[in-house]
Amino acid sequence: MNLDELAGVAERAARAGGAVLLDHQDKILEVTLKDARVDVSSSADLAAQEAVIAAIRAERPDDVVLGEEDAPDTSTPAEGLRWWVDPLDGTRAFIDGFPWFATAVSVTLDGDPVVATVYDPLRDELYAAVRGGGATCNGRRLQVSSATRAAEVVVVVQAQSSDPVVIAEFARLMRAMLTVSGGVRFPGAPALVMAHIAAGHLGGYVERDMPPWDVAGGRLLVEEAGGRVTDFDGQTRDASTRYDVVASNGGAHDELVAATGMRFEEG
Repeated sequence: MNLDELAGVAERAARAGGAVLLDHQDKILEVTLKDARVDVSSSADLAAQEAVIAAIRAERPDDVVLGEEDAPDTSTPAEGLRWWVDPLDGTRAFIDGFPWFATAVSVTLDGDPVVATVYDPLRDELYAAVRGGGATCNGRRLQVSSATRAAEVVVVVQAQSSDPVVIAEFARLMRAMLTVSGGVRFPGAPALVMAHIAAGHLGGYVERDMPPWDVAGGRLLVEEAGGRVTDFDGQTRDASTRYDVVASNGGAHDELVAATGMRFEEG
């Protein structure tokens, strides 16, 4: 299997999705709630996914392609080659006109991420990686931050749910990361967040129950740029399944993993 060829397909597919997103910026969108008020999808998501999947199938007609908008089952590991598509990483930002969104396309092989593309169409920045080949942005080699302590890095903590239990856990994680890190942010678009960890712009990212289309490609970018991605126990997980994610520059990783277990008294 030629990973560079797959990477070329991923790049062309991600650029196709990004072009659709730019075309939809000034259009009236149909917005659908996935929960009571927080988790959303839009007509731009659907149009971009259609473009991405069409681009992949034009060159790889026999491959399995799984898009976020189809809500594929990720409860068990996927064998063989799988394409994962997040057509609009950062839907809420896109809807609100906030310039922080991307199209993410990745490939896993027996649960290991081997190809990643995250395309930011507003800035025309293409983050790409192949297993064993390093990570780049528009051809420029990426390297994670050299920070060695959590206190030296900014950490992204996120949740996308109206469920009170999820909100309470998010608040706990936010407090934990604020306790140990140099600051906390919540921009959305997890694939784009992980791309910026790979570029050294951010130092960490923590979020519960993340699916492959959101984090498989970002994980490869971070790892190939010298960082680490694990679950909350510090273990490497099958990238074709959901898991609780800690991504970092590597130097701050163990501290961030430990901080996910912090508990606080009420009041």
